Amino acid sequence: MPLSTDNVIPFPAHSSRPMSACPSCGMQTDLWRIGRLLWGYCDEHEVRWVVADFQETGPATIDLVELREKLQRLSELVEVTH
Repeated sequence: MPLSTDNVIPFPAHSSRPMSACPSCGMQTDLWRIGRLLWGYCDEHEVRWVVADFQETGPATIDLVELREKLQRLSELVEVTH
């Protein structure tokens, strides 16, 4: 039975230019794919941004401990866009 996606709200990645680096220093600490979004972040400036929206979910196997750690780390950062 196919899964219904009626409750999925599209991420408005098309409304702004994609960011590939920190707006302050032009660098990035790392990139993490969480679900269908690819997140970049800068530890020095404590910011995060969406690099890409893949329009599909991530890998079927998920390490829940690692996912929780990444989500907690990203939640501590300020989200920025262009």
